[in-house]
Amino acid sequence: MRVLVGRKPENGRPRYVSREVRGGKRAAERVAAQLVAEVARGGHQAQAGRHTVAELLDRWLAHIEGQGRAMSTLVRYRSAIEANIKPRLGSIAIAKLGPAEVDRFYTDLAKTGLSPLTIRKSHAILSAAFNQALKWGWLDRNPADRASPPGLRGREIHPPTTGELGSLLEACDTNPDLRSLIYVGATTGARRGELCGLRWGDLDMDLATLTIARSISDAGKVVAEKDTKTHQARRIALDPSTVDVLRQHRKLMEERALAAGRTLGASSYIWSQELDASRPYRPDRVSGAFVWLRDKLNLPHVTFHALRHFSATTLAGQGVGVRTIAGRLGHANPGITLRTYAHFLDTADREAAVAMGKAMTDLYSACESRSSVPSRARRGTTSRRPSRTDGNSPRATKS
Repeated sequence: MRVLVGRKPENGRPRYVSREVRGGKRAAERVAAQLVAEVARGGHQAQAGRHTVAELLDRWLAHIEGQGRAMSTLVRYRSAIEANIKPRLGSIAIAKLGPAEVDRFYTDLAKTGLSPLTIRKSHAILSAAFNQALKWGWLDRNPADRASPPGLRGREIHPPTTGELGSLLEACDTNPDLRSLIYVGATTGARRGELCGLRWGDLDMDLATLTIARSISDAGKVVAEKDTKTHQARRIALDPSTVDVLRQHRKLMEERALAAGRTLGASSYIWSQELDASRPYRPDRVSGAFVWLRDKLNLPHVTFHALRHFSATTLAGQGVGVRTIAGRLGHANPGITLRTYAHFLDTADREAAVAMGKAMTDLYSACESRSSVPSRARRGTTSRRPSRTDGNSPRATKS
């Protein structure tokens, strides 16, 4: 059968779609209805496919913002879109963008000196936006799925040494707040925003535990409280020295509050520039103070995030299990911990093997020495067993 579905735009002639039908009149009517619906959907998709990459990205950003995506994430996405994606792909219609064009885009970014990690972030943005276009019916395939973004090499972790950490703490002689913040960051492995979000009610000094339940973001210069990165709270144990540092910091905060006629409550932030600790430290100010300190000590390779690496690698060096380290760091999956700190965990495993060898050396030596002694000597001197033909044998018979 043949169905009229419109007219050709170039000459106005009728346009038909045909399909073979087996059956009677009702079967033909069903097939005709299906053909009309398919053509209508195709026309909608063709119209949607005229949207440019820039239009799609703008609509996608608005969509995920409406779904409650974190402000810091949106800021990162917009930065990458405006700096890298729109200048090269923004004016192209999404229907005309294929894997070859996307791969060429990755190559162009690499030629500008961008790292594979940065290029893969652009790939992730494009892939997510195109997946949303699929859901909206704008596309029938995701061109980023068949593209080939650059591979990633494992990032080298350079945690500060114990001596470097000691130098940082000693240099905080005029800033006790920063000193305690650095100390707790190194012993707990908490993220910068998580440390800023800690309240006194999260600390139990009697049980020596700390609950990390929120984080502070200052993306776009807007300070906001949000969930942790995994959207889950975690409670970690504290060592006695960390409890002492926090107890001394609490005393200092209480003295400041009392001088201003204020008091500290459970909702007061542990680190704050307000006398009543009603507002948290801004993460960017923490980073600024830390950078000034480390540059003063000529330690350019040490970042605030490296304190987190210090905590993880110290635990790994002491033979602490991957799951425990992952739980303290707040990793959603222990596999993340394993990939990030594989080298240090391998070292800890080798040290564990050496320790086991030392423990078993004496036992092995004792076993070896016993096995080298003749069997008669091991049993000691014993009387000769009577022979069956011996006359003194109970079983012997007289001839």
